[in-house]
Amino acid sequence: MGMMRGFFWCLFISTGVANVSFAQPVTGGWLFNWSDEFNGPTVDTAVWGYEIGYLRNNELQYYSNRPENSRIDNGGLLIQGLRDNWNGHLYTSASRTTRGRKSFQYGRFEMRAQIDIRLGSWPAWWWLPNTGGWPRGGEIDMMEFYRDMALFNVMDGNQVWSYPSVLVSSLGGARWAAEFHTWTMEWDSTKIDLSLDGVLMNHYLLTSADGTGPNGTNPFKHPGYMILNQALGGNQGGDPSGTTFPVNFRVDWIRVHTWSNSAAYTLTVNGGTGDGPYVPGNMASITAYMPVVGQVFDRWVVNAGGATVDFPTAAAASLVMPAGNVTVTATYRSTTKIQPIRSIHRTSVGAYFKFDARGKLLPPESNSILYFKN
Repeated sequence: MGMMRGFFWCLFISTGVANVSFAQPVTGGWLFNWSDEFNGPTVDTAVWGYEIGYLRNNELQYYSNRPENSRIDNGGLLIQGLRDNWNGHLYTSASRTTRGRKSFQYGRFEMRAQIDIRLGSWPAWWWLPNTGGWPRGGEIDMMEFYRDMALFNVMDGNQVWSYPSVLVSSLGGARWAAEFHTWTMEWDSTKIDLSLDGVLMNHYLLTSADGTGPNGTNPFKHPGYMILNQALGGNQGGDPSGTTFPVNFRVDWIRVHTWSNSAAYTLTVNGGTGDGPYVPGNMASITAYMPVVGQVFDRWVVNAGGATVDFPTAAAASLVMPAGNVTVTATYRSTTKIQPIRSIHRTSVGAYFKFDARGKLLPPESNSILYFKN
């Protein structure tokens, strides 16, 4: 976030043996289809419209079309819940939708985003059908959160839910929420797979929904539209009265790939997301996992294959797939700094002490002193 960037379309060709891949292609891989990087001065209104008013679930917010609730901010989309008593509405927020503007059916859908997990926050990234209505047309919640639960829901036309969830407190709580994460849906004519940071959360077989859609069809074999919204309170969100506002839902980007039966090669991502077969010449997104306590992301290293990472020191980056298999690895470094202190005594002696990320000297029990002669 914060760095204005587009896709880096370039192939790196090397004569070094380590970068040459003799692997045979596989049949079928991902083909880049569409993305919104949210890098422009304003949100693309050819793609994203608004929902307006009080809409569902007894939620507290009034959805507006004001820039105060939805705008481009720091190189991404910001949807902001406010307690501002605007026009008599105590709470306001925004819901952006591609309904009537852009449709989606099948593919690999990825969103990199940061969500607010405090009480009362109810953000979502979801899919609804173009026709058939709710509930008959089904629902897919690629990302939904409320009351410490990250949910990965699929609902068929009979309102039968598949709703696995994970407690965000088990993932790191506030520390987890301070970072951006990647939600992914892989959807085809047989299944819907919903993942968080590369971990599969819901494997849904479309046969489960056969006959439940409009006119006895399968609701998930029809096109639909996306919604991005930040709800407040309501049936599930919890009471936001004690929460300090604003409540922010930040989206770095949304990217969509579609499946092609063309020859493809395999991308392996160690320490991050983005694995899969890709058709040569197509962009692949790679995102590093959240660092463990005491570490920060350092850089991407290309271990095999002739590919170049566009921003190697950015945790979220991309590369263009060459005609060969590629392996990349996310590397991390410690936040503990080693600082030299010289001339402690009259003699030319140096001492090394450990400091934390803020430059504060660590306590003696966590420290070791190493002397050397100049």
